[in-house]
Amino acid sequence: MRVLIAGGGTGGLAAAIALRKAGIEPLVLEQAPAFTAIGAGLGLYANAMKALTYLGADAYWRQTAAPIDVAEQRGLGDDDLITSSSLDLQAAKYGERYICGHRADLMASLLRALPPESVRTGSRVVAFEETPRDVRVELAGGEVAGGEELRGDLLVGADGLRSQIRTLLMGEREARATGVVVWRGLIPRAAVPERYDAKIVSWLGPRRHALLYPLRHAGRPDSVYSLSAFVPATEVHRESWTASGDLADLHASLADASPAIQELLGLMDQSLITGIYFRDPLETWGSDRVVLLGDAAHPAPPSAGQGAGMALEDAVMLAACLRRAGPGNERGALREYAFRRQPRTTRMLLSSRVNLRNSQTSDPVQVRARDGYYRGLRRLSPAGPPMQEWLLGHDPVAAAEQAPAQFERNLVVPGNPMSRPESRRAWDLWRGALTGEHRSAGWLGERRGYAEFLRRTLPRAAGGGVAATLSCDGTPALRVGRPRPDEAPAVLHLHGGGYVMGSAELAAPLAGRLAEAVGGWALVPDYRLAPEHPFPGALDDALAAYRWLAREYPRAPILVSGECAGGGLALALAVALRDAAEPASRRPAGVHVVSPFCDLAPPAESLDAADSDPWLNRIALLQLAACYIHDTDPGDALVSPSRADLSGLPPLLIQAAESEALFPGARRLADRARAAGVPVTFSPVADSVHSFILFDFLPEAGRAVAEFAAWTVKVTVRSG
Repeated sequence: MRVLIAGGGTGGLAAAIALRKAGIEPLVLEQAPAFTAIGAGLGLYANAMKALTYLGADAYWRQTAAPIDVAEQRGLGDDDLITSSSLDLQAAKYGERYICGHRADLMASLLRALPPESVRTGSRVVAFEETPRDVRVELAGGEVAGGEELRGDLLVGADGLRSQIRTLLMGEREARATGVVVWRGLIPRAAVPERYDAKIVSWLGPRRHALLYPLRHAGRPDSVYSLSAFVPATEVHRESWTASGDLADLHASLADASPAIQELLGLMDQSLITGIYFRDPLETWGSDRVVLLGDAAHPAPPSAGQGAGMALEDAVMLAACLRRAGPGNERGALREYAFRRQPRTTRMLLSSRVNLRNSQTSDPVQVRARDGYYRGLRRLSPAGPPMQEWLLGHDPVAAAEQAPAQFERNLVVPGNPMSRPESRRAWDLWRGALTGEHRSAGWLGERRGYAEFLRRTLPRAAGGGVAATLSCDGTPALRVGRPRPDEAPAVLHLHGGGYVMGSAELAAPLAGRLAEAVGGWALVPDYRLAPEHPFPGALDDALAAYRWLAREYPRAPILVSGECAGGGLALALAVALRDAAEPASRRPAGVHVVSPFCDLAPPAESLDAADSDPWLNRIALLQLAACYIHDTDPGDALVSPSRADLSGLPPLLIQAAESEALFPGARRLADRARAAGVPVTFSPVADSVHSFILFDFLPEAGRAVAEFAAWTVKVTVRSG
């Protein structure tokens, strides 16, 4: 079998090496007249290094590139440290160090693993034609009029962001601009201050950020550092990969940067400039005999540091699929390759967009929120951000060798495990609650998407039944129903959303159902959201609303209710009131929690359970917790109230679905509360989902509300 490969970048050369290992003849067609030192720096994480090592193309890269020991994030304007972490833990966890180097050195490392006859320079593909037996490729110019023609069994388009092969396959499709351009320059290592040795440093500022890391290790005379500056495209009036000695725009864009940045800029005398683009995921990656690879298939912003890594992974997978299929089964092999690679590369694109968005934050409030979120992540995940686990822990060689059936079982998104039609519907609703566009905009996009989801799924959440907007000593709230002069119960309901999403308006329907069930009314505080307002912002607002309610309606027994983060807040509220020595008459008659997010440093069993949760997966749990804690110990009693001394709390009603990520924490809460002498009613719900009580089409939601009503009678009689 002969495979023609358009493009001699990382993906094209790696594909050729992988195909040769599989016993397949490759020919790389590179349009440049020669391989030169074009480009600048890149980094290879553990997943990429595993692929490069498998290809036998890692030797020169390891000899030249620079291992990174420390990652730092600093403020662009003041150089103040935001986070710092040793990468030793990451290396131990994933089996390889993070290594940064020059693109030219990676190309050299790959070329050394290929015989010269496998690569042709000066060969630009301008057209191709598929036949039932082969694919014919036309090159520009060449030895015959109209261009040279080559034939192969397959054609691989590895020709980058502006792929000619993709255009010929699918027509011209414009890449999406991010609105950001990057300046990339090199600085001799000898000129760079020693404090940056073996470090990758990010300086984060409003609407711009800078990145510094070494490209060659210190022992080489040609050792250099890469300095990149990502700035708004409107501040640069040209775009080219050619070297530019006119750095006036760059200096203007970073005029307010710290002296540390100014010092580095003064050491750079030229730069490459390029816009940052990406493409939405493609539904198909090719045809019967033509397939895309690397940036031609899934170009992403460089903010996840995985452009080269994904191309290396693609190459290993493509060769394995072709080898496994055997001659005559090429069509099925190409489809299997795309099927296996699409979920992972789509997720990588999303991660890249989120990282870029976070780095380009402009609002000062959002800048503080971002920095606090990053500090929280370091507290919760010292070996690296949780979103890196799926990315860096991946073994591309093992994945490529998996039999198709095993691979399908290991897909990122599990199948719907629910048994009943109603619960299957709820599970699917949670899984599709947020789109990729919502997630790519970070917590602001997720907050918007969560509101859209609840309004779409629960139409009454648009505000039906809300009687009034109130201010509870400065905390805004909604009153649902009408207070009565007698001793009818008042429900203080705290909404869910992981401390980051949700609102009183969206929680009004559930609050109304709870209040109606007990013959009372509800107050729903609009507490402040993280990460803009980390702990104790939400708890302070909940306390203010509770104390206002207790003062204004002293005869009403108060029931505190909450789902998800609202459940955690309800428990923290009860602990805070107890510790403040509030008179017994002013404490809640009972606390009702559904799917409580009450442990923000969840143990391994909770994270393991999260793997099958369609909403609060492992990454979501840690990200939401990081948004809320910032610099606070996640084990603090008021942050993770299930870890508190629970003695003296009012009666608890705990409801949770057995299959959800938060169920182990709910069960531990029940056990610890009972051991502390608290009256506990624990109601596990089989075959259901997180915060099931939100979905009034679920029979268990109605049963949960009825149980709340019956429990209320008991606790209000006891408190009376």
